[in-house]
Amino acid sequence: MSKASKQQVKAPYPSSARSEGSTKLLHELRSLGIIVLIALALRATVVEAYIVPTGSMEKTILVGDFLIGNKFIYGMRTPDWLGIPYTRLGFDIPWLRFPRFRKPVSGDVVIFKYPHNPLDKYVKRLVAGPGQSVEIHDREILVDEKLFYHPEHLQFLERSPQPEDWLDPNIFPRGNGNKDHYGLIRVPSEGDTLSAFHDRATLWYVAIMDGHQVRLEGDKLLIDGQPVTYYIAEQDYYFMMGDNRDQSFDSRFWGFVPHEYILGEALFVYFSLDLKRFPFLTWNRVKRIGTVIH
Repeated sequence: MSKASKQQVKAPYPSSARSEGSTKLLHELRSLGIIVLIALALRATVVEAYIVPTGSMEKTILVGDFLIGNKFIYGMRTPDWLGIPYTRLGFDIPWLRFPRFRKPVSGDVVIFKYPHNPLDKYVKRLVAGPGQSVEIHDREILVDEKLFYHPEHLQFLERSPQPEDWLDPNIFPRGNGNKDHYGLIRVPSEGDTLSAFHDRATLWYVAIMDGHQVRLEGDKLLIDGQPVTYYIAEQDYYFMMGDNRDQSFDSRFWGFVPHEYILGEALFVYFSLDLKRFPFLTWNRVKRIGTVIH
């Protein structure tokens, strides 16, 4: 048999093998792509994992706890941001929220976007919802003039409360007291009319959170360039606080959480690391796995 004939006999086998190998590779890549898309869809709409970097909810939630959050119960959202995960490289996209099973209620441990930087995610306890009033007297919270219950792991690290007559300049709204003696405030509800004369600070904050441009021109308050004497809230708002009351940066300092920033309810700890001790995975942290958040 000639050399050319030998080459013709041998050629079909490796060509077929390469074709089968390419087909198998494409099939595996397609399967992997489907799995990734399903995982991303679940993460964006139903459940999501979070790591807690601060101690504002200790000892209910510890620094280094990894949480599973239910994004379905309050109405799952389609993705509103497209970019590289765990970076700030991306851009906003249109989104919508599906019907909810129930509204967030006082006492829920809620995961939400930080109103002053929506790329950051916080977890706090919902103290007062839309339409409710909240005030604090000598560290005791009153919601609609009724004593708010003490969460199981509520703690104060400072021995005594701040003086009742001291006005903390960092409190929202300015002049409303301090973290231990907080003046009466009503949490805005969708449709509420806020006065530019009596509720100016709340009006200013809510209008900005609703997506409007607000500025002061002399004594006139302008929204989107138009002078106003009142403003009607376009969505519900919530008042959040941490269970570690003396070390929680929360609604007492930065204001209400708009409904569009509510992401879900914290469910349980699926993993936990003690980031301050080595080895990071200790027996105490192993025991936290499966801890239900309440």
